[in-house]
Amino acid sequence: MSLVLKNIGLTINGKTLIENINLTVTPGEVLAILGPNGAGKSTVFKVMAGEYRHFSGAMTINGQTYQGYSSNRRAKMIGVLPQSSELAFPFSAYEVVMLGRLPHSTGRKKDHQIAVAAMQQLDVLKLADALYPALSGGEKQRVQLARVLCQIWQAANANLDAENRYLLLDEPTSALDLSHQHQTLSLARELAASGMGVLCILHDLNLAAQYADKILMLSAGKVMSQGSVSEVLTSERIARLYGIDVTVIPHPKHNHPLVITG
Repeated sequence: MSLVLKNIGLTINGKTLIENINLTVTPGEVLAILGPNGAGKSTVFKVMAGEYRHFSGAMTINGQTYQGYSSNRRAKMIGVLPQSSELAFPFSAYEVVMLGRLPHSTGRKKDHQIAVAAMQQLDVLKLADALYPALSGGEKQRVQLARVLCQIWQAANANLDAENRYLLLDEPTSALDLSHQHQTLSLARELAASGMGVLCILHDLNLAAQYADKILMLSAGKVMSQGSVSEVLTSERIARLYGIDVTVIPHPKHNHPLVITG
């Protein structure tokens, strides 16, 4: 059971944004999507997040069509963190995180326990009483990720507990400092290890190399390459995708490629 896109295409106002996209988000793995600006990464993400409905092809969740689930049930299985999440209302960080529990009916006490646990994982519990609009960009991103985790943390009933869940992250490290970049992606790895499927759009090739199990390269709305990290992250493919010469060597300490520019 996985989150699967099969031959997905999307055309808006006569312009084809993506075509023939095939990918699988597998429970237990992190899939990173790479590509230059305009490659179609965000379009694929928005299709998976439900923002675009009039696509061609098929999307299935755990063997059932996307359209076959109610929006509430999908919300318990798929957590989505967009590139930016603006909120003008003076909610506290804790109140924002608690919004993730809206699809559930587990009771205030249980919801509070889950919110606190999620905020601890994202290192934002100390910001619980702070007003969300006053937070820095990186703090907002981490609070929003805690909210998303709350949403897919626990199913509403025993029948859903056995269903696989998925976390979709659109450039989750873009507003973060170096420490929190690694903390966030380490958490993605932990969630995958616990059985969740994780998709992550990234620009940093070395973060993708370090934390992903598989990589999909997008170019001009089409899949250019996909497979394991070592298969996809080659100097030839990177040069073809980004138009820049790089050197790819084994990382001196870890078992993944290291991309060197210049």
